[in-house]
Amino acid sequence: MPIERLIAGQAFHRSAQSAFLCGLAGGSGFRERPWRLVAGRRGRVDLAVEVDDSEQMLVIIEIKATDWDKIPQAGIMRNLRRHLRQLQAYLDTAVEEMETGEWPGGIVGALLYPAGPASGATRQAIEDIAGGEGIMVTWYEEADWRP
Repeated sequence: MPIERLIAGQAFHRSAQSAFLCGLAGGSGFRERPWRLVAGRRGRVDLAVEVDDSEQMLVIIEIKATDWDKIPQAGIMRNLRRHLRQLQAYLDTAVEEMETGEWPGGIVGALLYPAGPASGATRQAIEDIAGGEGIMVTWYEEADWRP
């Protein structure tokens, strides 16, 4: 992977975290939060938001700097499935915590990408597959909370 692509991805990552946390109301947000995975391994959640409502809720956001239009069609679903597996590993731990009463308001997972693919059909497929697993997809360029 070219270093320029890594640098651009890291810049998007920091920008998205900052923009989200600046507009946060009614909760607490944490970037790069260390996370225990069910299998005993350790991970790092890109963005975790604890919503302080009548019942505390947890939102786990995985930020990806993916440019869907640069991925060959044959690799799009494989890439999406890899992102979903990563996020699901974080959610599995949160579900264990929820079952012990830690998150009475529930848990939510979301994938955050810079922009949707140019193809409406590809975009719909990404949203449908993620939605079928209970995961929200957000396109940063369309978010009303970004600067």
